[in-house]
Amino acid sequence: FATFFFYVIINLGPLKIPAGLVLFSSCFVVCLLACFCFSCGAYSIYFVAGVALPSLETRLDLADNGLLLLPAGMFTALLALRQLDLSNSSLVGLRNVSFQGLGQLQSLNLSDGSLGVLRNGTQAQFRGLPALRRVGLGRNAWVCDCTVEDLVAWLKESDQAEGKEALTCAYPDKTLGKALLKINGSDLNCSVPVDLPSQLQTSYVFLGIVLALIGAIFLLVLYLNRKGIKKWMHNIRDACRDHMEGYHYRYEINADPRLTNLSSNSDV
Repeated sequence: FATFFFYVIINLGPLKIPAGLVLFSSCFVVCLLACFCFSCGAYSIYFVAGVALPSLETRLDLADNGLLLLPAGMFTALLALRQLDLSNSSLVGLRNVSFQGLGQLQSLNLSDGSLGVLRNGTQAQFRGLPALRRVGLGRNAWVCDCTVEDLVAWLKESDQAEGKEALTCAYPDKTLGKALLKINGSDLNCSVPVDLPSQLQTSYVFLGIVLALIGAIFLLVLYLNRKGIKKWMHNIRDACRDHMEGYHYRYEINADPRLTNLSSNSDV
């Protein structure tokens, strides 16, 4: 199903009124100046183009659709919007969706969807909407792993979430059916993330300290035994010198035949 968005000029006699024309599959609406209510419910919408919707004054209904993605700037022109219904869709996340500028938004329905996690950025946007009173999150497939801790904290401190006591985990199996408000750290078994570069740096520092200590001990041993080492080196030098003198003496005898005969006669 294709999705298109463009602006047209409607000529009403001498007046040229800008109007927004939106086509979501078979969903069609023409807005003169401003729309008070725009409904595309129960149509097979799977993707929304990355452009803003026409200016709406009251309500935008995109419920009961197979929406998978929402572009980042989809709601930028909806400054006066009060109700936004995205229920019963296939949305799995709102990572790139911006709700900034929806200062008049009072109700946001995200129930009966495929949401598994609600990121910090999205929660911060909800806090920044002064008029937002109701956020419907019921009957979504919440994944209760380490990423759900921030969502649980937001649910406990915020009054915006509607029916938050009924929100339960869908995954994993060990937390299936457990209320989000009752999730704690022991249920998630989250380990503290290891900063590998810092750990390696600490290891290198420790290795340097150990090597420096070994070197200092070695130098200290040499210093304390300097006299014995000096005597040992002198003994080795004398032994080597005596050995070399013996070789030198034998070489001289072998080189002179007279000394060789004299040595033989003396032996006899």
